[in-house]
Amino acid sequence: MLLQYGGVTVMFPIALLIAGWLWQAHARTACRQWLLTVVGCYVLVGFSKVLFKGWGIGLPGLGIAVLSGHAMNVTLMVPVFASLLVRQWVPGLRWPAAALGIAFGWWFSVTLVAHRLHPLPEAVAGAVIGSAAALGFLWLLERATLRAVSPASLALGVVLLGLAASAPKVTAERMLDRFATSLSGAAVPFTHEDLHARRSAL
Repeated sequence: MLLQYGGVTVMFPIALLIAGWLWQAHARTACRQWLLTVVGCYVLVGFSKVLFKGWGIGLPGLGIAVLSGHAMNVTLMVPVFASLLVRQWVPGLRWPAAALGIAFGWWFSVTLVAHRLHPLPEAVAGAVIGSAAALGFLWLLERATLRAVSPASLALGVVLLGLAASAPKVTAERMLDRFATSLSGAAVPFTHEDLHARRSAL
């Protein structure tokens, strides 16, 4: 199922691969900006999940309990990966490649993530964060001068991604459940049913 590739098992290695390519391209500042972008997005999604799972704090009026990590992952990683890869051969197509990556990320979010892992509002919220972060980073990248990444590094990256894609898929949900309840003291994590109950009460 394509949906499973939106998790951290595949997407986080893509983030590290992008950082490695930027480092090799002697775009050290851009590499640090990319890592900060990724960490910022993960912290935002993780914070939303801890806040809801531990204390039941969400946005019931919008139907949002947590931000979708899968939607954020795909709309952030795929556009930047596609733009950086295409930039190696046809720099003028880097923005069309990014646009196609964002379009794919939104398709993934609203057709696969929505209703299977998250309600539609949560998938859309995650996609908004991911695509905004991707566009913001790519705009910053325009200021950088990138050297060409060696073909060996590009090939190695593709091989490593293939290995990540074939590895057993894991999620951080159970760890977040334990972490959130240990902080809040709740006996069990809050669920979407709790959000629905609060939304009905509004």
